[in-house]
Amino acid sequence: MASPSSSSSPSLPSTSGNIGGKALSSSPHSSSDEKAAWALEALMWPHDLDSTVSESSLGNLRKRYSIPEEFVLIATEPGQRAYDPISKGFALTLDALEAGLHFPLHPVIISCISWWRISPSQMAPNSWCYLVAFLGECHYAHITTTRSLFLSCFHLSKGLGDYYLFTRSGFRVSGAPSNYKGWKGRFFYVCCARDWGFGLRWATCVIDNIAPALNDKECKGLQGLKEILPAS
Repeated sequence: MASPSSSSSPSLPSTSGNIGGKALSSSPHSSSDEKAAWALEALMWPHDLDSTVSESSLGNLRKRYSIPEEFVLIATEPGQRAYDPISKGFALTLDALEAGLHFPLHPVIISCISWWRISPSQMAPNSWCYLVAFLGECHYAHITTTRSLFLSCFHLSKGLGDYYLFTRSGFRVSGAPSNYKGWKGRFFYVCCARDWGFGLRWATCVIDNIAPALNDKECKGLQGLKEILPAS
């Protein structure tokens, strides 16, 4: 089996702080590059886990979730992590598929990931529930989906080792689990020869949660979604 090469975490200077067994504090005089490295390390260390997804299970996953053959599924080897770069691909959790994520990815999902400038493997599974629910409700209500419309309903936040979505005021999605216990250890790699439309490497992002401006059609769609996803 061809397997992606593992990559080590960034080399960081010594500090006085310690989180999860790794020093994370930076001095007030640290350069912007050093601070960015610390921020990325803080996102990575909770994912220092071997995957429990075996190579023998990938065929069943492809069949169960109807993953087209153009998307190559690769099981990890001991020591490989979700944040390790792989050519033309990224790590994906089994829980993301269980949350309803499908391949090929919807254009709005591609646009959001590109806008946030993070890798899909940095998203918490319950956030995929929100994206899938949004796309489903728009489909059945005949509302045209756009990134701006989605970002008018949800905003991105940073957690311990991941990014996740919150509903904005006026919206609620029922039935989405608050968390998927153990999800960080259930991952595999998915690769594709064509361009994904977003960056694949792990990164820290500056979160801009200002609600986007909407055109008339999007405003009408937003009003319809407020009736479908009311905050009761």
